[in-house]
Amino acid sequence: MAAFQGLSQIGKISLVIIAIFLSNLYIATASTIRGVALTRLAFYDPSRDFTCLDKSATVPFNSVNDDFCDCVDGTDEPGTSACTNGKFHCTNAGFKPLNIPSSRVNDEICDCCDGSDEYDGTVTCPNTCKELYRELFQKQREEAELAKQGLAIKQDYSQQGQGKKEERKQKLEELKKQLEEKKAVVENLKAKKEEVEGVEKEAKDNHEKDWEETKAKIVAERDRASAESSFKALDTDEDGRVTAQEVINTDLLDKKYGEEEAKELLGGYEESDFEGFFSALWSNFKEKFGAKQSQPPPADESVTTEGEDKPTEAGDTPESPPLPPPADENFDDEDLPDVPGEEDDDEDDEDDDRDEHVDEIKEEAEKKIPEPNPEDSRDDDLKMPDYDEETKAKISAADDARKEFNAADTASNDAEREISDLERTLNLNLGQQEEFSPLQGQCFEYTDREYVYKLCPFDRASQQPKDGGSETSLGTWGEWTGDPNKYSRMKYSGGQSCWNGPSRSAEVILRCGSANEVVQVSEPSRCEYRMEFKTPAACQDIDLEGAHLHEHGGEL
Repeated sequence: MAAFQGLSQIGKISLVIIAIFLSNLYIATASTIRGVALTRLAFYDPSRDFTCLDKSATVPFNSVNDDFCDCVDGTDEPGTSACTNGKFHCTNAGFKPLNIPSSRVNDEICDCCDGSDEYDGTVTCPNTCKELYRELFQKQREEAELAKQGLAIKQDYSQQGQGKKEERKQKLEELKKQLEEKKAVVENLKAKKEEVEGVEKEAKDNHEKDWEETKAKIVAERDRASAESSFKALDTDEDGRVTAQEVINTDLLDKKYGEEEAKELLGGYEESDFEGFFSALWSNFKEKFGAKQSQPPPADESVTTEGEDKPTEAGDTPESPPLPPPADENFDDEDLPDVPGEEDDDEDDEDDDRDEHVDEIKEEAEKKIPEPNPEDSRDDDLKMPDYDEETKAKISAADDARKEFNAADTASNDAEREISDLERTLNLNLGQQEEFSPLQGQCFEYTDREYVYKLCPFDRASQQPKDGGSETSLGTWGEWTGDPNKYSRMKYSGGQSCWNGPSRSAEVILRCGSANEVVQVSEPSRCEYRMEFKTPAACQDIDLEGAHLHEHGGEL
């Protein structure tokens, strides 16, 4: 630069002229090698043989663009369609350069905006590069204006997100300190609770033990009283002993017993006093009482005596023979009823008197068995009574200790859950500058002809029929998947399974917008959904000055 400043005015002009000449020469050379980009022009030197760019062959330079493919990579035919894998470069001056397959050269379709791909004159392609540039520039200007608005909101989002993150960090530290204090309180209250619960248990156990002993006495006394009543009912002669004959004579047991059976009931003895009856025989006798004969055993139909009528109709049952009275010193032989079957027409009136007397004896014996007490038939009086006041006080103290412990334990568990939630939120990637933080906790809907779609960033995606019905999960938050801009795509996976298909999933494409909204939903593959979501958080700065549209080409 210093050397250039030292030149005279004429020298400077000379250099400019030389530069223009070289530039024109360069352009002229480039124009003779159709389809070659300026960046590759150095490889095409007309003064030398041409070497394929893949080094597969070297051919005379006049073989370049001779409409015959000599190179494997097709680089000897950049301006013709001879090589199937060749590339034709559209200069597209004033717009974006473009590389197209050389097979499209002279195919009567205008692919380059400058028309250079249709040079054989079969069709005339207008140069639309300037118009395309104006359209693109206008579009980029609008996008830049939108990005400018979005960036202002994005900056606010970032400030909110960073502020929230700091608040959450501070709150997390406070909660961790509080949790340690809460845990210490829980441990102290637990020890206190266990202590008073031990006192409570001892008092309740003592009360229950005392009651069990009392109840056992009540049951034993009741059993003895029942045994005494039954013994007296059997002891018809009231001599303090129950004999085998009294057992035979009684009508209070479940059936009529013979001599051997009666002795067996009495433990093999002829008689028993009350103590022996209660200690050794009562458990067997008590099962027999209260289950009286429903009917006496049938008489032998083949035996009839004069004066007795045989049953005349089916189902008639002969009357039971009268029971013999119990052995009693107040009775003599004349008081006993005649044996059934004996006839004594002269003494019919006396027989009637004796029958009435036997019935009176039976009624008197039955009176000796007390009527069942309705309260005795229930176990109400065998229910444990309320605790005494001292025990109640101990139970109340234990209840208070339990309530206090449970409240402290619940508070500790709540703090642990809150800490877990905060840590999970802090571990979320909400953007480089926390710009996506305000989206967390919000949901956005999009409605098409059939469904209402819902996107809840960093949580879930779902769909629901417009006419009602259950919501179907399209997935839960997974990760950022954009490339090269990581924060341009979201992935939601693990949704509800399709019928005979995979689990539903959704990809969310983020675009710059001045507001948060889902603008499109599609299903490009079965059970794989795609949502387009506009948000200020996705806006990037656009520099129109640095766009350099004319320097960056594309490829078809």
